[in-house]
Amino acid sequence: MEIPLFEADTPMRFDRIVLYPYPDLKRIWTRIWLPAVEGHAPHVEIAILNPDGSENCSVYMMARRDQRIETTLHVRDPQPGTIYRVVATLTTGLGDKAVELDRREFDLLLEFRNPEKREPGFGVGVDWNELGQGAP
Repeated sequence: MEIPLFEADTPMRFDRIVLYPYPDLKRIWTRIWLPAVEGHAPHVEIAILNPDGSENCSVYMMARRDQRIETTLHVRDPQPGTIYRVVATLTTGLGDKAVELDRREFDLLLEFRNPEKREPGFGVGVDWNELGQGAP
């Protein structure tokens, strides 16, 4: 019996994206899940936009082979209670040859949410209601 290590015929995309603001609201813990697709090392960009649409902070990670990626975003001049926009982009290639594989956008209310108490964070691909009920 052969156990496949990769997900055959699975497109490269974001499986899940989860963000939790730290209590100081100046930092945002970020975790991204990608499928295990053999031979792919996409570039991942996460940007947080101010309410006016201008960029507040971002991170660009090149040629990621990990299925789970963690990083911390550092918010400039945080405004508690304000809704920011998160834009996550998954690409291959560089410059004129860049190809967008997936793009997700969602709102983030800048307030502390405690993951240890199973409070819902922000993101896509997560059933926050199930998380709050104590499901593994």
